[in-house]
Amino acid sequence: MKRIILFFFFLLLVKANISVSQSGLSDAIVTGTGDGANVTFIDPHTNNSRQVNARLMLGTVDGNATKFYCIDITRTISFPDSCHHDSAVASSQIVYILNNYYPYNPNPAGKLSNLNKEIASTQVALWHYSDGVNANTVTDSVIRNRTLQIIADADANAGFTTVVTTMEILPSFDPDAFYVRTKDQNGNPIAINGIQLSISSGSLSSNIENSILPAGETPDVYVIGTASGIIYAEAQALIPQGISYTCPGSQRLVLALPTIGTLKVNADWGALPVELASFNASVSGRNVDLKWTTSSESNNSGFDIERRSAEGNEWTKVGNVAGNGTSTLTQNYSFTDRNVLTGKYNYRLKQTDYNGNYEYHNLTSEINVGTPNSFSLKQNYPNPFNPTTKIDFDIAVDGNVKLTVYNSSGKEIATLVNEFKTSGYHSVTFDARNISSGIYYYKLESNGVSKVMKMTLLK
Repeated sequence: MKRIILFFFFLLLVKANISVSQSGLSDAIVTGTGDGANVTFIDPHTNNSRQVNARLMLGTVDGNATKFYCIDITRTISFPDSCHHDSAVASSQIVYILNNYYPYNPNPAGKLSNLNKEIASTQVALWHYSDGVNANTVTDSVIRNRTLQIIADADANAGFTTVVTTMEILPSFDPDAFYVRTKDQNGNPIAINGIQLSISSGSLSSNIENSILPAGETPDVYVIGTASGIIYAEAQALIPQGISYTCPGSQRLVLALPTIGTLKVNADWGALPVELASFNASVSGRNVDLKWTTSSESNNSGFDIERRSAEGNEWTKVGNVAGNGTSTLTQNYSFTDRNVLTGKYNYRLKQTDYNGNYEYHNLTSEINVGTPNSFSLKQNYPNPFNPTTKIDFDIAVDGNVKLTVYNSSGKEIATLVNEFKTSGYHSVTFDARNISSGIYYYKLESNGVSKVMKMTLLK
């Protein structure tokens, strides 16, 4: 019988879940190239000048029309190509670009008027992260400058961006049952019919279920006649952009648009690889300190720390802590989530083993990051910057807030904030792609108090 172990520590509840692994079974057929342009740059693998087709690729996933980018300049591809299968998740920077630029976002900030050059710039930015292409060697100045903008944006903001898990097996509060949750590419619940269920030993109370709105969850399914086994769930589900497709000897591709395809999830029903003895949190200003202890570990690669707004559905990875492999000794862990904005949040640990299987440990107590004690303006980050930078500021009392940028001559060039703000920790991004390099000053004013800081734009 499967048991979900509950530990109570200082009114904080820890729930140990079943181990989960998500993999796709989808096949891609690439039929040709679409919009884009030829681009010349220095190939980092040969150190020679090379002209490359920087275009979207057209094709299908399990018969559904979609588009791909290339993330491999060392191999070639011939059309039609029908040997690609989904294989992994691309890097955080690549997923960030795919989430925020064409074609998923048809109108990104700073989009070029020439769509072919916009697509080519996005493709070269992806090659920067997949193959180490130096964007400064691109011969076309328009594509070069746009590529550098996209790279700067990804460097500053990608963080731990990853694709959304669109189908997952989760433990029910009934220790003998589980359910399946399905989501779209934004993390919102969706309904999917015909989810096929099976287990490697024993049996299930149902072998086919539908996920139902508003939660996007199936009814509970009971495990019968076994204390351990592997649960499988398979369906035609949403595969998000950022999933890579590989074929031996051919170019590696990455999905540029969310597409319906065959998705399979498995979960380890049985003994948990990590026994969590405690998991608690405390707040210090804008920082949330998380501490947890394990009483035993088996094959533990590490923990991803994930956070979401108490009012939202989407979890965001905010950090990672390495595990201790296999151990029967008590192990203590800690992580500080820094500079969190005012609000209420949930946290969870995603523990992953060396085979890629994972389980969640939830901190069910809500964490409240309150308001600051004083007015404060922080140094922008990054600094120097090009073309975007983030400015954090603290407001202790509700009131009108104005944040203005000036050049070295004292001329106002941008107003970033000019509105009523509640007390709390706030952040704003300054986009300087349309101004020249130099020293700039930013001034925060609120409730009769002001402060000025200096920043440097280098292009």
